Amino acid sequence: MKTPPAIATLLLASSALFTLTHCTKNMSDLDGKNAVTANGHPVAAVNVQSLLFDGDAALGASNVWKVLNVEGSGTITVDTDPTYGQVWKFYKPAGSHRTEGHGAKNYQAAEGDDIYIGWRSKLDIPANQNTNAIFQWKAYGSTLPMTQNFPIVVSTNSTGNLHLMHYAPGKIGTEVWVTPLSRNTWNSMVLHIKVSRDASIGFIEFWYNGVKQTLVNGTQRYPARTLDADYCDPKFGVYGGDPADITNYVHAIKIASSYAEAAPDGGSSNLSATLYQNCSYAGWSAAFGTGSYTAATIAAKGGIDNDASSLKVPAGLKVTLFDGDNFTGDSLVLTADGSCLKNNNFNDKVSSLKVTSN
Repeated sequence: MKTPPAIATLLLASSALFTLTHCTKNMSDLDGKNAVTANGHPVAAVNVQSLLFDGDAALGASNVWKVLNVEGSGTITVDTDPTYGQVWKFYKPAGSHRTEGHGAKNYQAAEGDDIYIGWRSKLDIPANQNTNAIFQWKAYGSTLPMTQNFPIVVSTNSTGNLHLMHYAPGKIGTEVWVTPLSRNTWNSMVLHIKVSRDASIGFIEFWYNGVKQTLVNGTQRYPARTLDADYCDPKFGVYGGDPADITNYVHAIKIASSYAEAAPDGGSSNLSATLYQNCSYAGWSAAFGTGSYTAATIAAKGGIDNDASSLKVPAGLKVTLFDGDNFTGDSLVLTADGSCLKNNNFNDKVSSLKVTSN
């Protein structure tokens, strides 16, 4: 039997009213998402939370670390930095093997997650002292086989470099990225990890001082198995380097689902140094935020190779000028304005430069 048109219209209106009055916003979602539901079923998600973990030193050790791994007389304390305020201080004395914070408390990455881990670090370390790690993406658990142990590591080596390592099953290490070690200065790092036990799915991307890096395979993404054993956790501090006193200051630890949320400078720096063609800040100019700049990138920003004569450096930045491309040759370090580089015997010599936090 056909429903009369008038009754059908009434039933349709009643159904629509029922749906609207039973559409609710679930404010207690455990993942930080406000899910819109209709009749108890999720139909949309809004305001997705991108910050997954905050490792701010001001929160205290009990709210940040799962476990403190300290061997010998090492210490993990909160120090006050003149630029950044409260920072983690990992002190590993000579003769000790490890001073690390194993975290992050109340957060656990899982297969398929797409995460960014950001922090800045200042290393007080002998120039050519190797370490096992100043950061680890470390495997744990006893249910599944542990074939990598530490899939991703940032460490120092005996030739004065900082490098990013990936360890494949069998603990086969590959140097994914390397740069000269910058000691006693703040350097920011962001790791983008696609978390997966499948090397065709997992990958690593890396930013250093705000600049996305080209990796060993010639691209900015390194395919890799990034999940081992039952789960992986980040670890910060100092591991290895037994013969030396080493302190790793760490600040702005964050894990997030976006680069901008994880990056210590929020994805961009508010400070920049400016290079000028002539003394007294005249002629062409080119501005540089934190990062590393070759002759080609200087030119891309409006500068000219071997043609700069003055430099403005705002408080909080350090600029290292090089007279060779790719950070080679003689260098000059400035933490304040240089009105005429002739006074520093560096006039018309700049071919590459690095800008770091000071």
